[in-house]
Amino acid sequence: MDSADKSSGCYQTSIVDGGAASVDFSNAARRNEVQHVQRLERVIAAMKRRLDRPMTNSNLADIACLSPCHFNRLFRNATGIPPIQFHYALRLDRAKRLLVTSDLSITEICFEVGYNSLGTFTSRFNQLVGMSPSAFRSLTRRLASTRLIELGLYVLDAAAVPALSRSICGTICSAGPDGLIFTALFPRAIPEGAPAACALLSAPGPYQLSNPGNGLWYIFAAVVPWAAAGMQLITLDGVRRGRSGPIRVVENGWTGSSDIELTHARMLDPPVLTAIPVLLSRAFANRSLQSSLRRSPKAPCDASPRIAALPLGPADR
Repeated sequence: MDSADKSSGCYQTSIVDGGAASVDFSNAARRNEVQHVQRLERVIAAMKRRLDRPMTNSNLADIACLSPCHFNRLFRNATGIPPIQFHYALRLDRAKRLLVTSDLSITEICFEVGYNSLGTFTSRFNQLVGMSPSAFRSLTRRLASTRLIELGLYVLDAAAVPALSRSICGTICSAGPDGLIFTALFPRAIPEGAPAACALLSAPGPYQLSNPGNGLWYIFAAVVPWAAAGMQLITLDGVRRGRSGPIRVVENGWTGSSDIELTHARMLDPPVLTAIPVLLSRAFANRSLQSSLRRSPKAPCDASPRIAALPLGPADR
């Protein structure tokens, strides 16, 4: 073999070795990612066992066997929100379920999920779920035997709301069963409180949400089977869901990825605090308001109907 061949042979060997190193590096990165997910899932499992006790970022980092700074960064990257906020969300999600499934008083539920003040619990619940604990319990009990399909005419009417001229648009993809698709816009990467805008789809495809104003926003979507009954409308257990990346809205438009693929919920997905009935009532209110404005262009801005627009009766706030 002459020098040229030897040189060629060495070059070929370096390519093969480099390829093997690249594969090893890729496998190591995947193993590292799996280990991180397992650590974070262990932390979330611990959160669920300790809803009645306060937990600090250092406590949670110790469970993950990571430094507090590294843990906080990994957790936010994986879930979209800080670990302490995730713990608070789990507390309120548990409170929602107890309000639906138990006869415990609101005060008892308050202490059961780790709050020491009924006033703080009620205020926090109202802010993040969209109505007071008593109103939530009342509404969900009226929904207990209601299936989503029974609201079909009202829902499809609300879904027909025309988009405003300035809007955020995208596409919903879902390979799962048919159902009603809820899309809603929130200021944080967790569906909590009253959305800035919402829309309904009867099938996967394009959607539009009214422009909420400047800032960072996140779009949450979930498909609820038409056969879903009261409890599933509240918890969204087993439904396919998804979230957009941050959408940056500025005066001249918006940027960001608004296409959403709906998949089964993961342990790392924050709980859904906003109740579907709240989104329904908002959609109905938007429909009624726009109809009112078309009939009377001088209608006042505060003419939007309250939750009484739902065919289920009003809920006391």
